[in-house]
Amino acid sequence: MHRVRLELPYTSPLEPSNLYGHLVATAVPGVEEWREGAYRSTVRLAGGPAIVSARLPAGGVVPVELLLTDPDDLADAVGRARRLLDLDLDPAAAAAVLGADPALAALVAAAPGRRVPGTLDPEAMTVRAVVGQQIATAAARTITGRLVAELGAPVSDPDGGLTALFPAPAALLAHEGRVRDVLRMPDARRRTVLTVARALADGSVDLAAPPLEVRAALLALPGVGPWTADTVRMRALGDPDAFLAGDLGVVLAARRLGLPDRPAPLERHARAWSPYRAHAVQYLWATGVHAVNTLPG
Repeated sequence: MHRVRLELPYTSPLEPSNLYGHLVATAVPGVEEWREGAYRSTVRLAGGPAIVSARLPAGGVVPVELLLTDPDDLADAVGRARRLLDLDLDPAAAAAVLGADPALAALVAAAPGRRVPGTLDPEAMTVRAVVGQQIATAAARTITGRLVAELGAPVSDPDGGLTALFPAPAALLAHEGRVRDVLRMPDARRRTVLTVARALADGSVDLAAPPLEVRAALLALPGVGPWTADTVRMRALGDPDAFLAGDLGVVLAARRLGLPDRPAPLERHARAWSPYRAHAVQYLWATGVHAVNTLPG
């Protein structure tokens, strides 16, 4: 593999706790890991498998190492890494909008520059969002880890413990029986996973479309609700205005802060946070105690 070391610039400040904490707390075994101070992940690129390794930010740059099957994939890998870490955010603009709300002002001032954790693989994140509906983070990792162990394409990692690519939608559809065996969850949820995989494979859900079109296409599928569709907007598509009004962590945070704690009125209140509502979610989540808010050790 071709090894490339880069320093990806960003506009300071960048608060890394929720960013790296979320990536590592939700990491799919075999596909993602935290090793020797770096978040590492496999990803499927046009020229073959690749591994992206990102260290903690310092001095306005994030040190990144890429292992590429094909050096022509460099630009794509860099773009994905930037979206993964939300490096193109204008933190001053986000702070001006979110800090104008008295409920968020102290949170923004205490931890300026929170970013939204993204993904290197939007299709995989879409499937993961469906798996993660209404279950705990640890349970989602266990289930997706089994899926990877059963159907993930093998990857050779010279520097760590990564073993596979997340199964592509076509692979899930080609082995529906094995998917049903691996996904130990209610039948309706298993059907939804395969329905979403089919929609991704046949293009009826096109992740290259505008985020609101993707959301509408997902909501048209049986078994997909607003939480899943907006998680896809936030993490798979990098839409800075995605908002999870019905997420339990968001609702509990809103209650702690004296904000509306029911989805409809909270959604109305959050309109003032546009176009940085996904970043508001990070500040709300950070008011709770969860591994997603803590830098990995």
